[in-house]
Amino acid sequence: MNNETTWAQPTPLRPDGTNLLPFPVNALPPIIGDMADAIATTTSTDVAMAGTSILSAVSYCFSGVYSMSAKRDHTEPLVLDTLTIAEPSFKKSPVISLIKRPYIQFAHDWNENNKQNIFTAQEEYKLLENKLEALEKKKDVTAEEIAKLRTELSNMPPSNFRRIAVDDVTPESLVNLLEENGTLLMISDEAGMLGNFSGRYSNNIPNLDLLLKSWNGETYISDRATRASIVLKKPYMSICLACQPYMFDSMINNPVFRGSGLIARFLYCFPVSNIGHRKYDTQAVPEAVAENYKRLIYKLLSRKFAYQDEKELYLHFDEKTYGEFVDYYNRRIEPMLLTDMAFCKDWGGKYHGELLRLCGIIHCIKCALNNTDPVETRVGIDTFCNAIDIGEYFREQAIYAYSLGDIDLGTIKAERVINKIRSKHITNIRQNDLYKLCRCTLFKSAADFAETMDMLEEYRYIVRNTSKGTNNKTITDVIINPNIYR
Repeated sequence: MNNETTWAQPTPLRPDGTNLLPFPVNALPPIIGDMADAIATTTSTDVAMAGTSILSAVSYCFSGVYSMSAKRDHTEPLVLDTLTIAEPSFKKSPVISLIKRPYIQFAHDWNENNKQNIFTAQEEYKLLENKLEALEKKKDVTAEEIAKLRTELSNMPPSNFRRIAVDDVTPESLVNLLEENGTLLMISDEAGMLGNFSGRYSNNIPNLDLLLKSWNGETYISDRATRASIVLKKPYMSICLACQPYMFDSMINNPVFRGSGLIARFLYCFPVSNIGHRKYDTQAVPEAVAENYKRLIYKLLSRKFAYQDEKELYLHFDEKTYGEFVDYYNRRIEPMLLTDMAFCKDWGGKYHGELLRLCGIIHCIKCALNNTDPVETRVGIDTFCNAIDIGEYFREQAIYAYSLGDIDLGTIKAERVINKIRSKHITNIRQNDLYKLCRCTLFKSAADFAETMDMLEEYRYIVRNTSKGTNNKTITDVIINPNIYR
């Protein structure tokens, strides 16, 4: 077995996602697509990672302002929740950082430019509070006078320094931030903060309500004995996260996350790896591309921050495109719930809604680039085709993501052994010595470890040779398939 030509490629331990559709970066609008390409180039990463995250981030620019309407009783807010799953060293941090930068800069600039107005409004509110307090102490005051002042105070719009992006946040803090800002963008290269909502700081009692409601703007009421009730009429939060596979494994197998529908709300991205083949001296993001991206985000955010009406504006298909959408749903999406998406029906049931959201987001970006009104301009067939191309990518990724939910403990044990072998660059070793290297809480005994070795041999990662040693003791030599290092 030392002859490399006799070794076959090992069978993947997990479902193989390498043959899935590539991310259709050309379906993204100009500037957004250019930036995704540039980020992928400078970081030597799959453009899917930048493309997925940039769509989720830009959806924040339209949340609370526009909704995409299909038939009269079905509308979708323009909110996208995305989760990128990638091993360490995939350069998740620099990708997210480049996408996030203009949002952070805009919030800083807006707060600086409006600082005096914010302070003035805050002081006016305090003066009115003091006036109310003084009025309540008077003996000859009427209830009508107090009620009038209270009404005036309650009608004063909140004036705070604005937040756009949040990272590591607790459910309690998120309630306050959404009350002050209305909409938020949760963006991070680690999805660890989701543990805050699964009960990390609340005696393992999950608190997913606000995450779920902020996907489609459902009213959220927070009642606490220590404070007044907080009512969020239409909270929206776009979620753009990246995580390592172990984190996703814990999410997809978490009955609370799965049963609540949180898992079904995410668009998934498993970027293709080129680790081991990347170059350092890649082209940096061209200044013109970065500047165009920043200007577009500033333009979109300026319009969002200027919009004061609580009512959302509705976007509509033109007549031909609506017919195509209906046909696509009837002919393709609904039948796939019994075939391709049979074991991810919860995600598949939301797929047509995700397509509507993608249509609305792409349409609004195009209108911003063309200086046209998104409401007066109908969503056309080209935009629908763009959404289909992107949606089909995410559909395949979702099917792959849900298939990973069936991973059993035996596979995890086998992966642990293979990672240990790779880390030590082992080519052959005694099975007993390998067991000592891999000994951990996963393996209860040498017999348990032997079962994992049986699996690795079945999947052609190793070959074992058995011989007799001193005292007629059985010795098992493990020979490693050299293809695991390629």
